[in-house]
Amino acid sequence: MRRLFRSAVGAVVGVVLLSSCAALNINSIPLPGSNYEDGYDIVLQFANVLNLPDRAKVVMDGATVGVVSKVVVAGDQVDVTARVAKDVQVPSDTTAVLQQATVLGDIYVALNRRQAAAAPAPLLRAGGTIPLVQTTSPPQLEDTIANLANFIGSGSIQRAQNTIVTINGVTPPKDEVRRIVSRVTVDLGELSDNVGTVDTLLHGVSDTSTVMASRATALGVWFSPTGVAGFKRDMVPADTMGRLLPSVGTIYNGGYWLAPLLDSLGAAFGAVQSSKQAVEHEYPLYRQFINEYFLEQEKHPAINITSIVGPDGRELSGNVEQVLRMLGAVP
Repeated sequence: MRRLFRSAVGAVVGVVLLSSCAALNINSIPLPGSNYEDGYDIVLQFANVLNLPDRAKVVMDGATVGVVSKVVVAGDQVDVTARVAKDVQVPSDTTAVLQQATVLGDIYVALNRRQAAAAPAPLLRAGGTIPLVQTTSPPQLEDTIANLANFIGSGSIQRAQNTIVTINGVTPPKDEVRRIVSRVTVDLGELSDNVGTVDTLLHGVSDTSTVMASRATALGVWFSPTGVAGFKRDMVPADTMGRLLPSVGTIYNGGYWLAPLLDSLGAAFGAVQSSKQAVEHEYPLYRQFINEYFLEQEKHPAINITSIVGPDGRELSGNVEQVLRMLGAVP
């Protein structure tokens, strides 16, 4: 009887021990660090959460702010409950994404604030939800492997290799590349040496812009509908006058032939001007020559006889009467 009682007690103790072992769970063991028991829960809706470990960390602004406390499948989505620290403020427009710090690292939940928000969004309270449109799930491993297989099997690598070979084929030889690089180096050197000219050009453009800005009112009137209409009305009489006057009309419609004509006229006027200057320089000399050597005798037609010598050597200028008789002036 006592042996039967001992067997019954042993069986009861064994059943209790087995049931207690079956109730043990690794997730019930507290992890080192804060469990955020004094925090509050928020719900994040994901399309899928494959490979998300239990009690995965929740990161915000690079710091761990909570842990995943529960994962529940709700129809076509998964509700991930995260417990965050009580002093952490999560705006309602925050986006959530499942990330990995390394290739083989565990997946964690990253909360990202919207940087370009026009106005601050209200904060999530306990039990608040980040909807599915604000979350990003990791790609399926099978899809990644399938896309990689398609990439490898579709000949993309071979095409990339052929592209590189083609690029190498059209690349100029090394000597040509060196020549081009040398030319570019010289051009850049000359550009750096003439930066002052570029600065002058930029200053000129800036000054022109300043002047145009100061006269923006007048320019606005010119290019306003009223100003454009005025220009259009001015072109009507100008076009009419151009058609009325044949010469003006010819110049207006096709006066390109005047360019060589004007060049020839300019050269002709230049030659005439040079000739005029030469004549003006020579004219006083010719005038002096004619007045002094030809016209002088016409003004005073007389001959001054200073000496007359006969055939025998005698001086005859003393006998004036005889001289005049020889000249026919006296009978």
